[in-house]
Amino acid sequence: MSIGLGPRGFRELRPIWRILVSLIILQQLGGLIGLLIGVHYSAFMNYWVGGAIATLPGFLLGLAWQLKATQERRSWLPTACLVGLLAAMLTGQAALSDLPGLQDEMRRLEDIAQMRAESIRRIDVFDRYGREKIVSVTDPESIHAFVEGIADAVGHSPNHPGYTHTWYVVVDGAAHREFELHLTPKLPESVAGDIVVKLGDLTSYFGTFQSKGLRPWVEEHLHAASTR
Repeated sequence: MSIGLGPRGFRELRPIWRILVSLIILQQLGGLIGLLIGVHYSAFMNYWVGGAIATLPGFLLGLAWQLKATQERRSWLPTACLVGLLAAMLTGQAALSDLPGLQDEMRRLEDIAQMRAESIRRIDVFDRYGREKIVSVTDPESIHAFVEGIADAVGHSPNHPGYTHTWYVVVDGAAHREFELHLTPKLPESVAGDIVVKLGDLTSYFGTFQSKGLRPWVEEHLHAASTR
């Protein structure tokens, strides 16, 4: 039996309104808890993960409430409950599967500040595709300015970003790190960046950040070199 979105469809949903109410309330509570815990720098992702994980408990609570409150049976109710249960389980599983990746992004973002305590040997800067080398920075003072500048990096969730300049940057030190650094009119005083790993022409992304402290370094070493 199909359920439309018109008035008739809403009437057909009346027998399971308790399931819907429980589901909505638990999802909202889960989303708020996700925001409070803050496993990621993106508020949207925190809300999504919390709400998605709460979907299954919300469905089960609503189902128990529904079955206890009424003895009315509809021919489509068992099918609807089965489909709802599977959907709730898949939604929660998707959120749990996302968690390790989100936590890894946060660890990589926190790792940026660790460069201040390391010995960085050189910083190689390439064009956005990683093919043409623009400059190699080996001067200790310039390297120090880089690690001090980027240490203020915070998570950034750009919405339809538009970049005027992009560079691929490789930091060679105690640990190998790769970044894409961008200039964008949306951040006139900052640098936008992506934590990346390049394998040939394939680029994998592991988090986005912005840094005000890095802007002077980029202006001096990258922007100037690119416009010569």
